Amino acid sequence: MDNEIYIIGSGAIGKALAVFLKQAHKPVTLVRGSVDNIPDAIHDITVIGKHETFQQAIPVTTFSNLSTINGIVLIATKTFANQEIAEKLRKIKGKFAIVLLQNGLNIEHPFKSFEHVYRCVLFSVSQVTGTNEVTFKTVTASPVGSMDGKNDGLDALIAQINTQHFAFRAERDIVKYVWNKVIINCAFNSLCPLLETDNGIFHRNAEAKRLAQVVIKECVALAKTQDIFLDAYEIAESLMLISQKSEGQLISTYRDILNHRRTEIESLNLEIANLADSIRQPGLVSHTKLLGELTQLKSKTLNRKKPTANIS
Repeated sequence: MDNEIYIIGSGAIGKALAVFLKQAHKPVTLVRGSVDNIPDAIHDITVIGKHETFQQAIPVTTFSNLSTINGIVLIATKTFANQEIAEKLRKIKGKFAIVLLQNGLNIEHPFKSFEHVYRCVLFSVSQVTGTNEVTFKTVTASPVGSMDGKNDGLDALIAQINTQHFAFRAERDIVKYVWNKVIINCAFNSLCPLLETDNGIFHRNAEAKRLAQVVIKECVALAKTQDIFLDAYEIAESLMLISQKSEGQLISTYRDILNHRRTEIESLNLEIANLADSIRQPGLVSHTKLLGELTQLKSKTLNRKKPTANIS
């Protein structure tokens, strides 16, 4: 019998995955991470794919209604919520593995007291298009593995969460994938919001491409200080491919800024800068840090201008 699967975070990725797990007859529940003390409910959630549309009735709950978990916890919230989520999970009885469906550097640290914690690098994208309706597309199976190399039980976990349309695979060297994605996001999630443009800017504009390559070069040099050896050319090629394939789409940080929401730049450029500071080499990532600080400043400035009449 399959273990219960709890998805914390009822955003686009969480909802899409819940629908595909339910369609595969997996016992899944969505947990709303930002609200509490509301009754359990059943939500009819629709996922619009490239060729098909899927709909499932998904149980939805909150932490206040959970006392025990035995199974798998998939975390699909914004990374800045991880500390609070870890604290809530420590109060829950039972035995469960944790999988972070998030991007960012060192975002697993709040969960270091848990026995089984895995990182996932998503190769799927999803966007909210309406109430309990999301779009979804995938490129390939998303790799999952432990940052410390403790992958006991990984294959069994993958068997539990893998589905036909939202696929996962075991990856015992997940560190490289995490760093590659972080570096690419450091370019996209700072330059696109600052230039107020879509993801296609890097293959349209030579100067934007050059700045992205500066970020890549800095971050690869920092990774080397951690005995993580990456290929700058390979990362740049991946960035350009993503830029071409997602032309016209807005990166999540830019969408957050436009919607007056907190961004995840702290777990990208600014966490890269923190790591450089910790080894007393701040100049190693000076451009990456500055772009992150400017992005954070832009977010804070626009948030202060948020119209109070729209606050619910």
